[in-house]
Amino acid sequence: MRFLLAGLACLLLGIGLTEYMRRHPSKVDGSTTTEPEAAPDGTKKKPKYPAAVAALLETDAAGSDTPATAPELAELLSAPKGEPIAGFAPIAGGAFTARELRGGFGAALFVMDVNGKSALVRASQGEPPKMLFARNGAIGALAVDGSTVFFSEGGLVGTTHARGGEPVVVRARFKNSLVTSLASSGDLVVVTLMPNGVDPLSTDPVGAVAAISSEGEVTLIAQEQVRPRAAMTDGKDAFWIAGFPSSLMRGALDGAFSSQLSDKAEEPIALDGDGVFFRSPQGTGPELRRVGRAGGNMQTLATADVGFLVASSGLVRFATVGAGPKLMEVTSGAEPTEVMSIAGSPRGLALGGTTLFLLTASDDGKTTLLAK
Repeated sequence: MRFLLAGLACLLLGIGLTEYMRRHPSKVDGSTTTEPEAAPDGTKKKPKYPAAVAALLETDAAGSDTPATAPELAELLSAPKGEPIAGFAPIAGGAFTARELRGGFGAALFVMDVNGKSALVRASQGEPPKMLFARNGAIGALAVDGSTVFFSEGGLVGTTHARGGEPVVVRARFKNSLVTSLASSGDLVVVTLMPNGVDPLSTDPVGAVAAISSEGEVTLIAQEQVRPRAAMTDGKDAFWIAGFPSSLMRGALDGAFSSQLSDKAEEPIALDGDGVFFRSPQGTGPELRRVGRAGGNMQTLATADVGFLVASSGLVRFATVGAGPKLMEVTSGAEPTEVMSIAGSPRGLALGGTTLFLLTASDDGKTTLLAK
């Protein structure tokens, strides 16, 4: 009996040590822990990072920013006429390209691109579409949390009210890196970063994932990432795609740990309940899969060429790309069903409250935003 109790005690001690090491990684291959050390006065020192990582995270002072005036872009916006299709009615469109569709505050926001300029557009049912602001360069990534919208332009991360009418506030300006995606939860923003000037298709582990507080403080979540992108966050952890071949990753917002949830994963990804939904490339074709946020419990929900994806209350909707694109929906344990055939090519899918938005592009270069 003594030997049995001793063995059980050793097992529990080993589990405890393993969990501690997972959340408090030691130095490996010359890298340093991201946990800040305590200064003599009890305050936390900023952690010391390798030179390349420190350069990625270096920022200029934040502040305000003046958007460009681009009335010629606003004039391109219109509310198209047309009968609803499968319950989806057109609410915005025009002769421009559009991307980065996001939902929030009962509305949809997306980026429109025209002749090298970008603009942020808000659209909702029962209201004419509205251009919130324009940029002389290209808006990169977009994230919406309630009534707040975050966007990137190069290394700049800015924020403003999702209804417009307020100035743009710069949360951070990364001096040496490009923001490839961002996500938000409340006032906290998660960004994926690549060094300026690096080939976008590079397989070198030179990227990073970081969190930015409302005060502009930057915390490293993960380093030595290959092409990090498609960031998501639930306010506790960050999730993103990285690697070559690409994987689904998870990391604590305080940088305590990071781990791989799936070794075969591509964007898009979506969070719902305790699961992460993502596109998974397989030998027989791409699949829509679900994995628990803490790992394990892998499920295949559909075999489909998923291009855009949203999930809410157990219902997953996705738009397929390629020949004959369709809008589909599925719940765990059920067969996927077709909602509608998509005219043209899908360019985005988003939820704003209870409204589902679908962004499409026609062969003649026109954009249409549908809402149901």
